[in-house]
Amino acid sequence: MTTPPGDDSLPEADAVPPPRTEAERVRAAAPDPASAPDGTTAPRPPQAWFTPPQVPPTPEQAEPAPQKSLGEYLGVLLIGAASLLLLSIFLPWTTWRTPDFGRSIFTGLPATRGQSSYGLAEPHGQIILLAGMVALGLALAGRAVHERFIPYAAIPGALGLLAVFHRGMTLGDAGVTESITWGFWVAVLASVAVLALGLAALARGPQPPRS
Repeated sequence: MTTPPGDDSLPEADAVPPPRTEAERVRAAAPDPASAPDGTTAPRPPQAWFTPPQVPPTPEQAEPAPQKSLGEYLGVLLIGAASLLLLSIFLPWTTWRTPDFGRSIFTGLPATRGQSSYGLAEPHGQIILLAGMVALGLALAGRAVHERFIPYAAIPGALGLLAVFHRGMTLGDAGVTESITWGFWVAVLASVAVLALGLAALARGPQPPRS
């Protein structure tokens, strides 16, 4: 059978492929790395076109400890000042001396007798006691509940200061000599501290509630 002229689409039956080299024979005999153990070809997993660079994780920074606000320091100072104001009523406030000429003649005692006075007479002592209790309660409430209670401590501090100064201006009586001792100044300083700390908290304005 002859092939029509111009028709060369079919290869010749007796065409022999060129011989393979030794490297090609070894490569053809090696197992396919993508094939399964049973010889079948395993599907390749899809691969991304672009792999982003691996960034090492940054170490977590420790959160800074919350700083104490000025109101907390004022609360601590106010508790100390209010406690001192509360206890100052039991401190020696005055000493008084009276002449005792008749007794000195019969017993040989000195012509004057001294006596220490603790606290204040009514109603000044009650005012100091109530002022100290109220200021202490407001300071504790400001520390535990909310700082808005701290400025109100200035009110009992002012009342205590007025009572102390009124007592200091009315010392002495007919035939009696009174002198102020260190307890009076402790009460004055405690009252001033409560008043000043309360006004300082009031000047700061309202603060947000603590979580």
